[in-house]
Amino acid sequence: MVPGMPQDRNPLRNEGENMHLINAQRRPGVGLAIATMIIGSIVLAGCASLSSRPVTPISTITEAAANGASSDAIIAGIRNAKTTYALRGSDFAKLDERGVPGPVLDELQQRFFGDVQLFTERWYMGRSAGGPTSIYPQPVDLDSLDTGGNGMAPTTDVGRMTHGTRPPGVPTWVPPYPAVAGEPITTDDVLAMSKSGQSAEEIVEKIRKSRVAVLYTDSPDAISLRRTAAITGSVYADLAKQGVAHEVLDALQASYLASHVEFTRKSTSVGTGGGVQR
Repeated sequence: MVPGMPQDRNPLRNEGENMHLINAQRRPGVGLAIATMIIGSIVLAGCASLSSRPVTPISTITEAAANGASSDAIIAGIRNAKTTYALRGSDFAKLDERGVPGPVLDELQQRFFGDVQLFTERWYMGRSAGGPTSIYPQPVDLDSLDTGGNGMAPTTDVGRMTHGTRPPGVPTWVPPYPAVAGEPITTDDVLAMSKSGQSAEEIVEKIRKSRVAVLYTDSPDAISLRRTAAITGSVYADLAKQGVAHEVLDALQASYLASHVEFTRKSTSVGTGGGVQR
């Protein structure tokens, strides 16, 4: 019984369907055919999610927020448009300054985070997503909003394999690998360093030599699930409000995503072409 779904109350029909499946499993070749059909439907669903779609400028989000749209309405629009934005840490602070609500910032971060996981998995399994640039996380230039722009940046290299084993779709500002050594670092550590008077340059260097301590809010053992980002968009906005410099937020997001890519690689079955530079 699936919660939220209408249930068939005809026990004879359900029993007949169950017997049909049992008998099919007992007949040579039929069970394999059914399994193949199921797998095929999953693959087609995955391909459909990577199909071409128009890019929705991020200005539509800031305009909706400025016009008083609710968080739920804006999030529904984001999900319907299916455009993912490659946002740096400071971008969340800039969106917050323009009145974009916290839940919307979190939705934007989670969509980006999920796409990074998806494209890393496909790449490391030896499967190229290919397709138009619109299916990948889109670069932004939020400063262009001040001069009448739509907040988007050129997409010249979007979706291409970049030097340093980054999966297609992962921005070049994300390091190929997280720091090899160094103490784990948290958002509380970053805030404490900022409040202690350390310069932005010192904090950025510390972040680059450290690993983000907490990556996910769900269990890291649930490999088959989409990960939930522990550092949300509203966290970046809150850090900025407390005086953390924009370049520090950018360094934190870059290191965070690099660790996310590495963990995803390590928890994904290797394909025939995964990780190979071509």
